[in-house]
Amino acid sequence: MKVKVLLTAATLAVTTAAFAADNVFERTLSVSGSPTVSVATGSGYIRMKPGSDNQVHIVGHVHANSNWFGSDRESRIQQIINNPPISQNGNEIMIGNRHNDNDLFRNISIDYDIAVPRSANLSAATGSGDMEIQDVGASLKAQTGSGSIKASGIQGQATLGTGSGEVELHHTGQGDVKAETGSGSLHLFGVSGALKASTGSGDIRIDGQPSTDWKISTGSGSIQLALGPSARFNLDADTGSGSIKVDQPITMQGSLNRHHVTGTVNGGGPNIRANTGSGDITIH
Repeated sequence: MKVKVLLTAATLAVTTAAFAADNVFERTLSVSGSPTVSVATGSGYIRMKPGSDNQVHIVGHVHANSNWFGSDRESRIQQIINNPPISQNGNEIMIGNRHNDNDLFRNISIDYDIAVPRSANLSAATGSGDMEIQDVGASLKAQTGSGSIKASGIQGQATLGTGSGEVELHHTGQGDVKAETGSGSLHLFGVSGALKASTGSGDIRIDGQPSTDWKISTGSGSIQLALGPSARFNLDADTGSGSIKVDQPITMQGSLNRHHVTGTVNGGGPNIRANTGSGDITIH
């Protein structure tokens, strides 16, 4: 009887280990110049980092949902590993679920680790999962239904959005930036082009030099702009509940109101519109 119990426990341990095993596919594709790389996953993380100037290296980690033990579980995972959802047309690479075969990917998620040329134009989307784009990207479009987005080294236009989660961007070029989250903070650094930043609930911090109009809003949270003493801009800032502080010399317009400030800073320049429903606005 005791032997039977031990055998059963051993069998269960082996079965559990088999289900927990990481199933991986790996591909390397040749590219040139500034390739376009698009990746999408229904549920899973996406990580991208710089690699070779003429290759895209893809590692996919395939997982079945923890509460699903269908009879075709292992065969479907193996089918994805043998024939991963990757296609290439010249300098354009598509990575992710094949929408014409939804049954194959049902109850299965894929995490991606991808190395790309620094000059690549990037597009990334996940239904649920975090994204990390590290020191790479001529341009970036990133969207997640739920999860954080952290991106650095983006040289051109950047569009970042999450339904719920933090967004952090370190921008290194002149491109326009659009960043939004339904609930979470926004931290944007090195912004110099046009900017539209919004969160339903969370703080916003932006470091940069405005050369084109900025529009910044949060339903509930503070706004902090680090622009430097010589920044030139036109300001229209208001808060439903909180204070407004501007360290640079400002020529006020209209009547004095601690919750609504309009005026020109250092002779004026691009328009900065900052609004919070509840929170302080600080510009220094």
